Amino acid sequence: MLQAFLPTAEHPGRILVVDDQRDNLRVLSLELKRHPFRLTCVETAREALDHCQRTAFEGVLMDVSLPEMDGIEICRRIRQKGPNVHTPVIFLSAMRVGEDWVTQGLEAGGMDYLTKPYSFPELLAKLRMMVRLSRQNEALVAGERQRALIAVAGGTAHELAQPLASAQLLADQLAKQDTPATPEQLEHLRAFIHQTTQVVHQIQNLHTFVTKPYAVGQILDLAESSRTDLG
Repeated sequence: MLQAFLPTAEHPGRILVVDDQRDNLRVLSLELKRHPFRLTCVETAREALDHCQRTAFEGVLMDVSLPEMDGIEICRRIRQKGPNVHTPVIFLSAMRVGEDWVTQGLEAGGMDYLTKPYSFPELLAKLRMMVRLSRQNEALVAGERQRALIAVAGGTAHELAQPLASAQLLADQLAKQDTPATPEQLEHLRAFIHQTTQVVHQIQNLHTFVTKPYAVGQILDLAESSRTDLG
């Protein structure tokens, strides 16, 4: 099962590499040339932040020591907004393990670190891990979105079924009778239209997601999900 989330030649892992040393980027690109990764290499904090606002990556390999802004602060900013809020970040540093940067990096949102010089097999394993975690998270989000859409559809159908069925019965009755609609029948028709309009209004004002039990699981609770005192 996990194999389905690993990078392949047909679906390479999208990795952002941030290092102010051009030679390091060149060496890394050569090392990974025959492996299933598509690298975006940048040398400055500004380039890193710009790319992270425009492109969703599946992993970020971040050097800690950068001249304008250190990699830890870049990570903090990435975590605030944009398509890489949840993208795994691994820090690179020539500093000793145990220094403050390790704790600070993990608290800023990094998931792991490598110290230079690193072993290539370890780097490769961690790159694959980042891509796998990103793809697993993407699949999880897609599954949740699908379940939410099903719940919304079920809740909408449930709320509309009664007034529409009643309106249909009244329409059939009016079509069969020879006399004009009575005031009582017109009042019923207005009530059915009003109920339908209320459901449409609730759908238009959804701002949260509350479900309720149903025969086949959970459906959206339109009344609770459109309440103005929630969320």
